[in-house]
Amino acid sequence: MKKNQDPDDHFDRLSDELLTLIFNKVLDAKSLCRCSVVSKRFASLIPQTDNVSLTVLPSNSLKANRRRTFFIKFLKFLLGKFMPKLSENEDEDQTYGFMTQVLRNFSDIKRLSVQLPCHGDELGSRGPDHSFLKWKSEFGRELQRCVVLGATSFHRRRSSNKKHRQPHEPILATEEMKTRVVWMISCLIAASTRHWLLKQTIADIPMNLQSVTISDSSKQGRMIMGEEQFKELRKSTNPAVPVERTMVPAVLVKMWYAPVLELPACGRVMKGATLMVIRPVERQMVEIESEDEGLGDYFEGEEEEEVLREAMGELLKEKKPYLIEMDSL
Repeated sequence: MKKNQDPDDHFDRLSDELLTLIFNKVLDAKSLCRCSVVSKRFASLIPQTDNVSLTVLPSNSLKANRRRTFFIKFLKFLLGKFMPKLSENEDEDQTYGFMTQVLRNFSDIKRLSVQLPCHGDELGSRGPDHSFLKWKSEFGRELQRCVVLGATSFHRRRSSNKKHRQPHEPILATEEMKTRVVWMISCLIAASTRHWLLKQTIADIPMNLQSVTISDSSKQGRMIMGEEQFKELRKSTNPAVPVERTMVPAVLVKMWYAPVLELPACGRVMKGATLMVIRPVERQMVEIESEDEGLGDYFEGEEEEEVLREAMGELLKEKKPYLIEMDSL
């Protein structure tokens, strides 16, 4: 035996198909990019990965004069003290540049998941008041639906707690209604910002995605898109024209509310429990009614999925939801 004989490379025994399958299980885009420098074979196969997840880290150099859009400034002025910081990524250019730099290394992405950083003081981030806010939005060329589930307090039920009797028709006070409006606007702006980020990315990088999810590190909200919805967006995007921000259209909101919501199956109690289903006003009422039937499973796959399902199921039992119309932003 030769002493200087090179050891066998066991990866050479694996077929290209099997290696591609392994790379698709890795998911993390930055890890895949590092793997691509291992060998020429890896470098030729990794761009074919079709299942990619990208985590965007917070910027280390936040500038004092951050960019903000006019409508966010206007909303802060309008709502004053009722408008806390919004769940948006303020370093939009850096996020967009980082995403395009990484995603250019892949030529055949079918399923894309992006996680954006959060600032730690978002609405409903489980601070000292134990408030809670969760949302999920669907887009095509523009907003199709956004579902928001929130509570001013969300905690485990104590064994000594007495069961609360709900009034026949719970009424929201003015201050409570303002809080719900803030929740709604915050979630819609966060969702539209993520949609705009995706529009910028696909204007620079040709992709034929089957599914897209853009979430945040606090797992508060998700913007999702399926294959047909992505095709609709792709057709409306012209690489030769500057990408305009995604505007929030005029919307119709159905809102269910319970002052105190008991969740016996999971042993939780929600105070100020609120469910909002937001759709563009153009959607027909018949279609809206049929879609409401499947809302119980809308947060499937989320953390605490069973808790969310029970909360939404209980809120949907409220027979008379509020109806709110809001002009475009």
